[in-house]
Amino acid sequence: MKQLMVIVGPNGVGKSTTAREIVEQCRHTAYVDSDWCRVMNPFVFSPAAKETITENIFCLLRNYLLCNDVQRVIFTYAWHGERKAIYESVIDKLHRACSFKETIVILKCSEEENRKRALKDGRDEKRVERGMETTFAFYDSFDYPQIDTTEMTPAQAARQVMELFHI
Repeated sequence: MKQLMVIVGPNGVGKSTTAREIVEQCRHTAYVDSDWCRVMNPFVFSPAAKETITENIFCLLRNYLLCNDVQRVIFTYAWHGERKAIYESVIDKLHRACSFKETIVILKCSEEENRKRALKDGRDEKRVERGMETTFAFYDSFDYPQIDTTEMTPAQAARQVMELFHI
């Protein structure tokens, strides 16, 4: 059965970097980065934008899950704000469209390391501080496996995720 590997966590924690490492190491693996599925100017969570974002994510995930050359799909996403509802809508649609096993892991790191990574990614300080206040502890309430990547390289984090997902 195809596997949808969902990597969630605070902004700047290293979800995309970890996913790219996994794709490099695992054949028959595709990666969907949610960031570009919602790039628009101005960015607003209007009903029309939410519908477009939902469809963008759904279509990419479905197409990879239906591709005979792909056995697993990695999807990186942040669930805070209205994004969790979008994710749930996408997953519901996917279950009606194809068969797959969904596995979820939360990446975490120390607050200091998260700030450092987010700034290194080019996020402005105001956005980083807002993220620390609103999303850093948000993932503590979920009962999914968590990997603390504070002292890990991206390659080490990828290996931990692959072990968790039995790859």
